[in-house]
Amino acid sequence: MRGHARRTGAAFGYDAGMDELSAWLLTLTLTEPGEFTAAVAGRLIAAGVPVWRFTVSFSTMHPETGVVSILWTAEDGVVTRNNSHTRQQTPFFLDSPMAVISRGAPGLRRRLTGPEAQLDFPICRELAAQGATDYAVFALQFTHGRRFGMTVTTRHPDGFADAALAMIRAAVPALTRSLELVQSYYATRMLLQVYLGANAARRVIEGQFVRGSGTHLHAAIWTCDLRGFTSLSDRRPPREVTEMLDAYFERVTVPVHRHGGEVLKFIGDAVLAIFPMASPGHDDGARACARALTAAREVVVDMAAWNRGRVEPLLLGIALHVGEVFYGNVGGPDRLDFTVIGAAVNEACRLEPLCKLGPAIVMSAAFRGEVDDADIIDLGEQVLRGVAAPVRAFGIRAPSIDAS
Repeated sequence: MRGHARRTGAAFGYDAGMDELSAWLLTLTLTEPGEFTAAVAGRLIAAGVPVWRFTVSFSTMHPETGVVSILWTAEDGVVTRNNSHTRQQTPFFLDSPMAVISRGAPGLRRRLTGPEAQLDFPICRELAAQGATDYAVFALQFTHGRRFGMTVTTRHPDGFADAALAMIRAAVPALTRSLELVQSYYATRMLLQVYLGANAARRVIEGQFVRGSGTHLHAAIWTCDLRGFTSLSDRRPPREVTEMLDAYFERVTVPVHRHGGEVLKFIGDAVLAIFPMASPGHDDGARACARALTAAREVVVDMAAWNRGRVEPLLLGIALHVGEVFYGNVGGPDRLDFTVIGAAVNEACRLEPLCKLGPAIVMSAAFRGEVDDADIIDLGEQVLRGVAAPVRAFGIRAPSIDAS
């Protein structure tokens, strides 16, 4: 009798919960995918559905990630999995329930134990090995036509009651609309981060998008440029030039972001980035400059390794400065750029050509005053284009990537 009660769901009031679940989903205001997934799993459990594992998936607007899968389990909570754009061509996906859903199936259910067990997908065998007893997949069709999946899995000895799955199925339209709102927020945030950087994207999302708005801050300023790239690009096909630029930019942006910097702009083959600080002349200023110098060293080493064996290596120079900048929106009425401007930015750009003297990394006296590095060499007084008085410059010579 116990198993029969769970199969029909009569003892659990699933019929009465259908409308309640849909109404709750339509009032849900969470926009973080992980919080949304955990909240839905919790609501199902509160309604008497013995969920052990719950997943949803949706597309993004990111150059590396095609689909995000959010997994919730009773033991581990929320885990986010980023899947590449080529995910749908992998053998694992092609032999999965999600491939069936993407081809138009409204859903499927698999018993994982007992005489009714159907372990025809690798994920079914994997879940059965983890003690799962029942697995169901529901199709979620978004407004733009793409189809994604939602799964529920249980370890209850009797599996899911048919009425419990009917309750979830009835709530799929409401859940789809709620998840699509989460997806829209997430995709917009990811797209802004890709084009603006994480910090600038956050500021824009919070409302700092009025032309001329922004803030003054102190920062370590990074500029980076390639040597002889103009002539090289004249000799190579555009596609090859693009591939080289992507490889170069990757080797710059990854260390900058890893050490707390923010890439703001690509200008041809040049890169502008900042390492914000709370206040100049204090420990925070020294830490920001130290992070910028560490990132610069890593870029130089990585580029040297990438250049080995290349007929025409890409040679670069990095300039480091520190000062006050205006960080905000500049541009026309219908086209803005979130960037930094100010005399310190101009001076950093003027420093970079000094890399032609030999060092792959050059820095201003102000930046030099914030760091302690035994490899720093004094380049003496130097005349910078557009700067009236000579300035004191310093460098770090890196023989493995001679900038001359």
